[in-house]
Amino acid sequence: MINLSERRQQALAIADKCMQVLKEDFGAEKVILFGSLRGDGPWHEKSDLDLAVEGLSEQGFWDAYGALEKLMPDWLLFDLIPLAKTPDYLRDRILQKTPMPTNPYLALKVRIEEEMVAMEEIVKTLAELVVQSRNVPQAFVTPTLAGYIVDFFTSCERISERVAVSLDGGLPKGDDWHQQLLWQMTNQEVQHRPVLWPKELGQILDDYRKFRHVARHVYNTKLDPARVMILAEAIASVEVQVKSALQSFNQWLVQKAEETSN
Repeated sequence: MINLSERRQQALAIADKCMQVLKEDFGAEKVILFGSLRGDGPWHEKSDLDLAVEGLSEQGFWDAYGALEKLMPDWLLFDLIPLAKTPDYLRDRILQKTPMPTNPYLALKVRIEEEMVAMEEIVKTLAELVVQSRNVPQAFVTPTLAGYIVDFFTSCERISERVAVSLDGGLPKGDDWHQQLLWQMTNQEVQHRPVLWPKELGQILDDYRKFRHVARHVYNTKLDPARVMILAEAIASVEVQVKSALQSFNQWLVQKAEETSN
């Protein structure tokens, strides 16, 4: 049984070591810990270590990334991002210019909205790539589109994870937890919250989950170009359904926040 409190303390110690390495070995001007390890959201067993850094060259950044990889235990993933290249909303959150609401329902709403902003960028870029694909060799088109399709579903899944951790007591267990998580978000028998994804949308998202699994386990040359294009072209309409579902869910979060503040 994983002791989350002990894991968090271990992760904090590793974060301190990473910050020391970035500053002393690579000359970073500023290193900021953010995310759930800092307390921006609930810490859970699949939480990672998020660091933003300033003052590294392009090569220095990648050298530093490789050095930090060697400090990570097998249970802890990490993200190192250059602060200068982060979107405004994320930079403000990292720098704590925009404080996270103290009400847990409103905090979850903010995290969902931030993920929606990232999702919009993915969908916008994907739509542009679909148009440009008519003039680009297929060998370049298929893997590029596949990457953005994977990013789109991962964004949806990240929202599901936030809901599960914040409201359901944690993520599903087992090797098939990705599938279980999607089912959990469409389960109409859940009493303490509404469904995140309506059943039909859940079935559509499951197709994207299956594609991500395939894309992660085969070479790009083995992907079916026709299937990739179908999924890519459909994402714009799927995003409309996703946004509608999230708007409804966020309205419920606001309601709950008002109830708990009274």
